[in-house]
Amino acid sequence: MQNWLEFQAVVMAAGKGSRIPEMTPTKPKCLLPVGNKPMIYYPLKLLENAGFRDTKIIVADNFLVDIQKEVNQLGLEINLSFVPIQSDKDWGTADSLRHISDNILTDVIVLSCDLITDINLHQVLNIYRNNNASLVSLYFSPSQDEQCVFTVPGPKSKNKFEKDIIGYDSKTSRLLLMASASDYEKTMPISSALLNKCSNLTLCSKLLDSHMYIMKRWLVNYLVKDVDISTLKGELLPFVVKKQLSRHCKNIALNEKCIEDEEDEKPDIFNIAKESDIETNIRSMSCFGNTYNFEEIIKCYAFVADSNIGIRANTLYDYCRINKIIHKLNINLGDEKDKISPEAEILSNQFDKETCFVGPNTKIMEKTSIKSSTIGSRCTINPKTRITDCILMNGVTIEERCVLHNCIVCHDAVISAGCELKDCLISGNFKVPSGGKQYNEVLTAMERLMEI
Repeated sequence: MQNWLEFQAVVMAAGKGSRIPEMTPTKPKCLLPVGNKPMIYYPLKLLENAGFRDTKIIVADNFLVDIQKEVNQLGLEINLSFVPIQSDKDWGTADSLRHISDNILTDVIVLSCDLITDINLHQVLNIYRNNNASLVSLYFSPSQDEQCVFTVPGPKSKNKFEKDIIGYDSKTSRLLLMASASDYEKTMPISSALLNKCSNLTLCSKLLDSHMYIMKRWLVNYLVKDVDISTLKGELLPFVVKKQLSRHCKNIALNEKCIEDEEDEKPDIFNIAKESDIETNIRSMSCFGNTYNFEEIIKCYAFVADSNIGIRANTLYDYCRINKIIHKLNINLGDEKDKISPEAEILSNQFDKETCFVGPNTKIMEKTSIKSSTIGSRCTINPKTRITDCILMNGVTIEERCVLHNCIVCHDAVISAGCELKDCLISGNFKVPSGGKQYNEVLTAMERLMEI
């Protein structure tokens, strides 16, 4: 593997999974299964496939041991450094990056633990390199799998999607505008400076922000100085993108201030972004020195992937969707040994190997029918049971004569004998009483939801 010394990688895995609370009261989001791997496996494998040898993983301290144990069993070659942060602090992604700023010595690539994609990471890195970008953000166009229709387990409700308005130059890929659609009712004003800057402006409201960002080291320096910024997507990126269009006072002394700086009393991002003398000398001697436009200090770019699958599994809808299409991704899940653990014991002759995933130390008894389902490790499925389109997490027990269709059964739950469940979500450690028939329900201990 190549060692990309120009970049350091950081995976954000300290999120509490606040959009899927039924599945994360006692289990971190990054360990929820997708296929037969924990969710965090996929961004780590993406980095490993691109040649990265090391990455830092930011985790909540109360789940540090659990995450270390499970991730270390994945057989990845990449070296992992776990960085705990206090779980009782309401830190955003920018806060977490600021926390490890002393250990970031190069430009940085930041990924979310819930990003699952089959993109070639080199394509995104090359946009960054070729344009000497300050920032590159990865977006995905709506793909054909978005049109697939399925029922989300739980009470029937409309799926609400957050929409971002992204503006970029269709010819140069310059990222010129970031806004949340919820901030505007009918119209959105666009500045004349933006229109003057770009005559090929494309506005999109259906792009998925992957939460993967490649950034110059000086942006981390800026975060250290501006402690009011808490999140990358919601605060830092819109600020930096907007600053591209700002009038910067050129050729001023370092101890002088622009009018804009006096008004907002924030650190001068242009001075922080300024090249050091040694960087200027290196560039002047480089064979690439004349190919870049260095007149612009801040340059942001968007990489829009049109033909790749890209999903952030941070909502119940997207979590279900990625589990239904995970077999389409070209990330070493095609072989039977990768889909069905050799340590699993499968006695059923009605088990569909083509559409199912099974984890280690799971036992599937005879006289069972299992199709299009993901089954975690340490599960026990007893005879006379039918399971279709389901996700069973680690340690689940299914007793005899049960029928499950399109259900999510969280870790260590027990489905007692004779149950019939359709479109249900069963939370971790919950026991469904025998003979129960439930449809479109969330089955959980009420006191757990009160704690969230």
